[in-house]
Amino acid sequence: MRAMERALLQSILEGAEGVERDGDGTFSAEGEHRATLYLGGEGGTTLVGDLVKITLHDQYVAAEAKNRTLHCLLYGPIFGVAIKRPRAEGPRTGF
Repeated sequence: MRAMERALLQSILEGAEGVERDGDGTFSAEGEHRATLYLGGEGGTTLVGDLVKITLHDQYVAAEAKNRTLHCLLYGPIFGVAIKRPRAEGPRTGF
């Protein structure tokens, strides 16, 4: 798997609905939007989710969760990004 690079991650975040660029390399999730970064390596994968702010530094990514936990990650293990959108308004079915 090819390593993520800052330029590619920046391009993904700039084009993502519900993500606003706050400044040089800083992106914030708007409203109830949340981001997830998918990480992988030799034989395993994990995710870092419920992110409200992602800051791209030269050598690493600082990702802040809604509960204010700050995750500092190298670009290499990141292989995917998901942006969770808020639920659509309207009637809901269920119990």
